[in-house]
Amino acid sequence: MLVPNLISLGRIVGVLAAVSCFLFGFLAAAVILGVVSGFTDYLDGYLARKLNQTSQLGALLDSLADILAAFLCLTLAVHVRMWPVYLLIAWGIRDMSVLAMRASAAQQGFTIPSSMLGKVAMNFTGYAYILLGLDLVRPFSSVLVIAGVHWVSVGAIHVGIVLQWISGILYLRAFAARYRRTDGT
Repeated sequence: MLVPNLISLGRIVGVLAAVSCFLFGFLAAAVILGVVSGFTDYLDGYLARKLNQTSQLGALLDSLADILAAFLCLTLAVHVRMWPVYLLIAWGIRDMSVLAMRASAAQQGFTIPSSMLGKVAMNFTGYAYILLGLDLVRPFSSVLVIAGVHWVSVGAIHVGIVLQWISGILYLRAFAARYRRTDGT
């Protein structure tokens, strides 16, 4: 077990613990666990590169943790009526499509590398999840600040998902170009 892999496993456990805290009414604990778990996404990638401990298992665990966190955050946001359901649907269609492309590429012996746009999109959605947590806990007394946090979270998640779709289209173009070369047509 490599350190980055253990951190990714910890992120999975942390996200599940955060959701459990939320469901049992411990909103502040849920937000704290969620934020800490989210920031470990930066840590595992940094350590994997710094310690030269990259692996296929690590990439899989990192992707699983990212997908699980996004799915659960979006589902909770829709469940409590903070964000519209179409965001969850748009995210799901895009992520399942990218997963299918990557699986097909792997079967054919090539990869579709991540793009900077995809990383920017992940940052937008990640910070939207933090703002969602603040919107749920509402640690501010000012109605104006509460409304501002809500609308910035809604705007950030929309921008993040739009950027994810654009990066998904770019992944599709890269997949198609590589597929044609592999297929010989």
